[in-house]
Amino acid sequence: MNILLAKAKKEDLEEVHEIEIASFPDPWSVDSLWAFASDETVRTLVCAREEKTGELVGYYALQYVLDEAEIAIIAVKRKYRRQGLGRYLLDRIVEWAKEKEITKIHLEVRSENEAAAHLYRTYGFEEVGRRKNYYEAPRDDAILFRLSI
Repeated sequence: MNILLAKAKKEDLEEVHEIEIASFPDPWSVDSLWAFASDETVRTLVCAREEKTGELVGYYALQYVLDEAEIAIIAVKRKYRRQGLGRYLLDRIVEWAKEKEITKIHLEVRSENEAAAHLYRTYGFEEVGRRKNYYEAPRDDAILFRLSI
């Protein structure tokens, strides 16, 4: 599968939001997604589309300051999971970070999201802390990860 990455546009947000709702128990609103997509200074929202069909298969949102970045969201459409797309998106994020001279990437994940935590650990992220009962509905801890580049 060939993937095209592009900054999200306003017309992408409904599709992005559908994946957001299907992926997370506490999905971001369209307005919150647009805040990332429209901020050209320290935030970005990037869509991943299958080249032949144009189907949105995933996306990520990140923010950065100086030499550090935080992945706010990384999501893959359910039918495309477990095909290496999450790792592919992480590869693109790390490439981008190197170009921007980012030295550390941070993220947090629900402790119950074992698949995501496994992906981050095998990618080289290290667990650097936990926030007890950070998430609500359902209540869950946040695992804090960091990747040094």
